[in-house]
Amino acid sequence: MKVYKCFCILIFVFYSSILFSQSPKISYKNFYICNGNIGESEIYMYLYVYGNNVSGKYYYKDINQFIYIKGTLIQNELSLEERVNNRITGYFHGYLSEDLVFSGEWSSYDGNNKYNFKFANDKRYPINNLEIITSSLEEDFDNKKFESSKDAIIIKNEKSLNNLDRISLDVDGAKSLNKERMEFLLNNSVMEEYHSWKTSSYSEDDFYMKKEINVSYLDDKIISFSIYNYSYAGGIHGIYNSSSYIYLISRGERIGNNLSELIENKNDIELINLMRKKLLRNYTDKDFFDFYSIELSNVFDITPSGIKFIWPLYKIAGYAQGIIEIDFTYLELKPFIKKDSKFLYLFDK
Repeated sequence: MKVYKCFCILIFVFYSSILFSQSPKISYKNFYICNGNIGESEIYMYLYVYGNNVSGKYYYKDINQFIYIKGTLIQNELSLEERVNNRITGYFHGYLSEDLVFSGEWSSYDGNNKYNFKFANDKRYPINNLEIITSSLEEDFDNKKFESSKDAIIIKNEKSLNNLDRISLDVDGAKSLNKERMEFLLNNSVMEEYHSWKTSSYSEDDFYMKKEINVSYLDDKIISFSIYNYSYAGGIHGIYNSSSYIYLISRGERIGNNLSELIENKNDIELINLMRKKLLRNYTDKDFFDFYSIELSNVFDITPSGIKFIWPLYKIAGYAQGIIEIDFTYLELKPFIKKDSKFLYLFDK
């Protein structure tokens, strides 16, 4: 009997450890839209804070090109490095005050230029803070690797506005505004993938799945989310895509689902020639399936400097070319915009 009890205890401990190791990990990332200055120059910053880590991007009001930042916030001490085209161009070093203002000194990479900086969460925006919840699981099974990560979003809605709730419910597909419920739904989704992979023939290959959500543009009228998906369940390579979810903040309505909401005439020869010119900056016409039949993509996103058009994998070229993107400045694209487009105000800045 004692041997039997010991055996049962060992079995319980064994399976408990397996179940525990298979529990997805929940992590949180807070997004803030910030405004401030470096020296005399005004900046806008998209800031992500998670644990002691900080990342994001910022742009100067008069330049409107993102500069990427990454670093740490430890005991209110901020240390960031900035990059342009993956090259370090400068550093931030400063502190977070009790009234939640970041301030300190910015210096160029060579140290020849130094300016004071100050920025803080911009409360003027109807959306100025949101939380990204991530469920992730990494497991090894029979020398094969399983990795899955999924994001969901809750917009901070202190005024209980229905339009903000509608955006939260739509953008990630989780259909919940309750934090605990969202964690449960994300974990369930990851575990379903794990059990399906483990009990099928797919477990003969590694498995990777990722859904990542970031804010690509935000002002007082619209918010745009960039959603990146990647999946691999065997074969030569994985499949990935990038899409945008753009919302009219005042109504919680998703817009920008089709090119016809933006462009007056997609067949305008001047617009087509400009598109082709941009495509040929990084590719040759032979990189595409049929270069002269390419139309402007229905998938587009907003940036501080203009509109980004995105062709999904395999849409106009092979896998080696990947996702294809081109950027139009607001000035370049303005002659082709519909006069009643919800995006028209962007071109009158």
